[in-house]
Amino acid sequence: MKLTVAAALALVTLSVLCSPASAEICPSFLQALEALLVGSVSDYEAAIAMFMPEKDMKDAGVYLKIQIDSFPPQTKKGLQKLMQKMATSPLCSEDSQAEDLHPQKP
Repeated sequence: MKLTVAAALALVTLSVLCSPASAEICPSFLQALEALLVGSVSDYEAAIAMFMPEKDMKDAGVYLKIQIDSFPPQTKKGLQKLMQKMATSPLCSEDSQAEDLHPQKP
């Protein structure tokens, strides 16, 4: 189950970071992601509060945070490195073909 949560987090993050709509990454999103990986539950709740999530969204995010907090420190460090690698990847550059991963609806 834990690996599935980590894989889902990585895929969602890659999708958001490489989305054509995110030429610049929202600093508040990065703050929330950082709190998710290394902050406390209350840090994470504060970071996502500005997005005004509905209760079910907040509960799901807190559940994810609790699952990530149960990972060994080396796993969390690996996730941080993975997120950094994805965010700085040439695949996420303006000149990449990342748009092909997110076809526009007609």
